[in-house]
Amino acid sequence: MKKVYPAIFEEDEVGYGIYFPDVEGAVTQGDSIQNGLEMASDALGIILADMLESGEDLPKASKINEVSYEENEQFVTLVSVDLTDYLKDGKLDKKTITIPHWLNMRAKQSGINFSETLTTALENKLNL
Repeated sequence: MKKVYPAIFEEDEVGYGIYFPDVEGAVTQGDSIQNGLEMASDALGIILADMLESGEDLPKASKINEVSYEENEQFVTLVSVDLTDYLKDGKLDKKTITIPHWLNMRAKQSGINFSETLTTALENKLNL
């Protein structure tokens, strides 16, 4: 499950301080922009995975052009993270489902992966 949030970078004496205005507690730093992007993705993944595992709703990501920042001292960029790399409970649960026969046949003919499709549908339905 991939997520993208805007991050604010601010240059300081050791590189860049980075925080996510939409995600409380998601702060980090990097010694370069590239290192900062990597560190920001990691910080975001840790915080968001913890929220999911605690049963909390994930915050809505602001649109990048609506984020307030100080133009002379900061810049905003988008940071992405794949939360499946951070979720601790990677165990899979088997589910038995019932769908119309005609739909099952069409899906099989199209090579649809039922587990992947159900996972994606549940993530969408739960706004994850």
